[in-house]
Amino acid sequence: MLPRILLSLSLATSTVLGQVTVYTSATGTAAVAQYTVASTDQTVLVPPAPPADFNPNTFIQLYDGGMTGMGNPVGGTLLGFSIELSVAAMLMGDKPEVLRPEFLNYCAILASRAGGLTIRVGGNSQDRATLNLEGNPNGRTIEKYKGNTAAPTETPEVHFTLDLLRVMAEISKHVNVRWFFGIPFLRTNSDDNASVVVQQAMSILGDRLLGLQLANEPDLYGKHLKKWPEYSITDFLNETNYMIGDLPIQQPNIVGPSVCCEWTIDQLLDAGYMDQFTNQLKFVDVMHYPHHNCYGPPNNQDPQELYPGYLNHHEVVALASPYFPAANRALAGGKKFMMMETNTASCGGFPGISDSFTSALWAVDYAMQMAYGNFTYGLLHFGGQNVYYNPFTPPPTNMTRIRGWNTGAIFYAQIVAAEALGSTDNARVIDLQLDNNSQHRAGYAIYENGVASRLVLVNYVQPTSPGANDYTATFAIGGAQTGLPSVSPTSVKVKYLVAPSVGSKDGITWAGQTFGPQFMSDGRLQGDLQIETVQCNGADGTCSIRVPGPGVALVFLNDAALKSSGAEVSQVQTFATTTTTGRVIPTMDQAELMSSNGRNGKTPIGSTSEGSANGAQALGVASWLVSAATVAVLAKLLL
Repeated sequence: MLPRILLSLSLATSTVLGQVTVYTSATGTAAVAQYTVASTDQTVLVPPAPPADFNPNTFIQLYDGGMTGMGNPVGGTLLGFSIELSVAAMLMGDKPEVLRPEFLNYCAILASRAGGLTIRVGGNSQDRATLNLEGNPNGRTIEKYKGNTAAPTETPEVHFTLDLLRVMAEISKHVNVRWFFGIPFLRTNSDDNASVVVQQAMSILGDRLLGLQLANEPDLYGKHLKKWPEYSITDFLNETNYMIGDLPIQQPNIVGPSVCCEWTIDQLLDAGYMDQFTNQLKFVDVMHYPHHNCYGPPNNQDPQELYPGYLNHHEVVALASPYFPAANRALAGGKKFMMMETNTASCGGFPGISDSFTSALWAVDYAMQMAYGNFTYGLLHFGGQNVYYNPFTPPPTNMTRIRGWNTGAIFYAQIVAAEALGSTDNARVIDLQLDNNSQHRAGYAIYENGVASRLVLVNYVQPTSPGANDYTATFAIGGAQTGLPSVSPTSVKVKYLVAPSVGSKDGITWAGQTFGPQFMSDGRLQGDLQIETVQCNGADGTCSIRVPGPGVALVFLNDAALKSSGAEVSQVQTFATTTTTGRVIPTMDQAELMSSNGRNGKTPIGSTSEGSANGAQALGVASWLVSAATVAVLAKLLL
């Protein structure tokens, strides 16, 4: 007999937490019809061969009191989320009374380690967005319209309601989330819409609002036909000046200039951006991706050719280090510096890179490099269903009752970064340039109040046989030939991020725990927590750490470092996703379910990034939609 799956008749089942109703997401194990969106792509690329001169050993000399060249203090909230405005309700919840519990679970995992979480809502779709105070005609929180003036990016016009801001505020009541929100810029407040957005965002979010992003990639306004073709830095400064003078801003809470591509941040600073707007400016920001996947064949870039660059520490340094001078200029001017939006590649990322373990290794290295370079935040971007790079993705709308969420490999990197930097907001990072600055590995030391607290060790190499390219990192704090007393610990704790290969999409574990296979997660880590204890060599004051290839080792050098990162907590406060309340529980053959495609599997939630499919597709279907075959079965049961 075929296995059978329980399907709840109730389409509005819920779990109540305080005054918040959260969606339930009953999951089954039935194989369902294949989806054809990017988030389900199974592409696996060929990894680069191990280096012929691979060194199995490396030595790290640390010093008590700190090391020359460390970055400024930073918090574990550095690696947060950037959510495209047009898909925010899909991820977070449509109404403040009805939140997505899976989203809360993912947020809680990071916040429990870092002490909080940073999220930006905005993106390409913010610039023409309209806040409808009376609500949208169809009652939805977010509505998308293609319009007649859409640019080549295929970015739709978004109409949103106050419920979006209320959802954000409600989330912050349950998880310590602080927000950036994007202000519509293209109409320069000619209709007072931007002023209304500013007023409502400040009023509803209160002290949960970190800043308001003014403009989004203005250096592309001319190229993408959002402004006149010759739109210049001078034009942008003039419009920014007009907007700031017209907006109800009484304190520094503006974030800008948010340039990405055609202009450099140094050009903006040289033109006086920070000096001219210093009274309103809180953060100086940039937006950058290492590559793009915007134009489709035959003009798109080949992921296989780019693959080795994502497994290369030198490429990560080249990605972040050009911004270090601007970060220092911002700090000298009393401002914070941040990466408002980034990920593996713009316009949704690449198959086999953005959705594989490669992205996790890359993002751990990138996060530590940004911390070393004095970035306060670096936010990983979310698109819709049809992108590869999301940290996590809901199932297609017609499968939310039978499928869980898909946890992207890159989300594991966010957990590692949160634990590595901890919750003290006082982590100072230095790039150790391991093994004479090898491209195949990365290493960082994190100090807190002058005390060596943690090590992050990355191994990019995919071995030809298991264990063949592990390396051993031996470290000492003082002692040896430094002429200083040895203060090396007697033992350390180690957590490992590992996967079967750099191309793995499943089988990824963090200290023995995992989110499970694709579209089988509810946002909670599963499995037993495994923290290894490594005894150090008291005779010579050294400790030796195995770093698997491929993988990451996070080494806790003292108990305080372990505690302040939340690393010992196997489960945080979570939000249940399995309660059902239907009166009738019908059953359905697995084979019949497999033959059903719901809404024909043709309505993925699109991205609003340049070149992505379904960019202006309406998001009108509620998450509880079930397939026609399921409805037929229910009808038979009710007759």
